[in-house]
Amino acid sequence: MSLLEVSGIVMRFGGVVALDGPSFEVEEGRICGLIGPNGAGKTTLFNCVSRLYTPQEGTITFAGEDLLARRAHDIAGLGIARTFQNLALIHALSVRDNVLLGAHHRSRSGFLTSALSLPSERREQREVSEQADEALERLGLAGVADLPAGGLPYGTLKRVEIARAICQQPRLLMLDEPASGLSHEEVGALGELIVSLRDDLDLTVLLVEHHMGMVMKCSDTVVVLDFGRKIADGTPAEVQENERVIEAYLGASG
Repeated sequence: MSLLEVSGIVMRFGGVVALDGPSFEVEEGRICGLIGPNGAGKTTLFNCVSRLYTPQEGTITFAGEDLLARRAHDIAGLGIARTFQNLALIHALSVRDNVLLGAHHRSRSGFLTSALSLPSERREQREVSEQADEALERLGLAGVADLPAGGLPYGTLKRVEIARAICQQPRLLMLDEPASGLSHEEVGALGELIVSLRDDLDLTVLLVEHHMGMVMKCSDTVVVLDFGRKIADGTPAEVQENERVIEAYLGASG
């Protein structure tokens, strides 16, 4: 069963066509890798799904719901969480507080309830804190939970972003180049982590990444974009053998 369906998306910026009609589906419980050369439109497509952009044509459906009819701040409540190419953390806050921000959209307490610190508010805060601690433990961040995010190693900050995203308790986790800037060893560990998150948390994952080895190892399906168009999709093995992919992305010569 498809959780996410992208159909005929066209996104123009002035005279530049960033997305030229790609269509694909992501089945529930699967990891879908989205790959392509620089400028292929991968992050633009991510921004359309997360409602930062509104495409001029096409449809995007999540769990049967028209995403393009929803606003950007509705997306987390629908069950979609994402990370960003450029870290979107608040460096002055502790790691734990950054992760807690991921649960903000699930707060049901109003201003008066919070001000009076009523039992329902205290119970909710306790539950959210436990969920954040679980995310920190899962991402190997418990030891740095109380440290400011600023100044921590880049690889650690990447995991903080993922922890914040899973603290939203999403159905769809969108990872935008999570391996960029990581060492070879960190990339390998990240691939294993993504698979374990999918398995343990019953997630569906849409992954944009330049590290081909990691994508091919952890993805169930792969979609390939080039100049905003879909040129291939299928299993990792099928995509690796596709002549158009080899030509456009892997740089094979004739």
